Amino acid sequence: MIECFFGITLPDDFTEEVETIRRRFAAPRTAPHITLIPPFRWNRSEIELERLVTSSIQGCLPFAVRTKGLGRFGQAVIFIDVVLSSELTELYERLKEGLRQEGIGDLAKGRPYHPHITLATRLSPGEFNRYMEELADYSPIREFLCQEVALFRMHTEGRFRRWQVARQLPLGS
Repeated sequence: MIECFFGITLPDDFTEEVETIRRRFAAPRTAPHITLIPPFRWNRSEIELERLVTSSIQGCLPFAVRTKGLGRFGQAVIFIDVVLSSELTELYERLKEGLRQEGIGDLAKGRPYHPHITLATRLSPGEFNRYMEELADYSPIREFLCQEVALFRMHTEGRFRRWQVARQLPLGS
């Protein structure tokens, strides 16, 4: 069984910028990314999963991803907000439908898709207020080209578990 999720990785310069901020806060250790499909379990081979992704995204062309500043989920999560473009929505819907056809249901549990890049998570109210104050002058307005879908896989070494990019699958094929 494979534990995995699908996402969009960031360009190197933006990854460095985001990581600099995330290391100051309570951020996950996963590489900065935009989640397309949240974590799920896959009971077949990784090759079959790659085929599913490839067939689901067939015909999707590379597209611009835009960020629009900071956002939050209550007082527990601070993130860089991502514009929900028609291309991003189509990519999300195609992947969701491909998984649905394989018997994997609504992983978002009925919540609407809200693309974002997590900066800090599982915050106490005090941490939230302090981090928001520290980020008062940070307005991440960026644009970059999404050219592939990243397959993240959970790797376990002893008692340590960490999400890592297993494969990048290109758009436009």
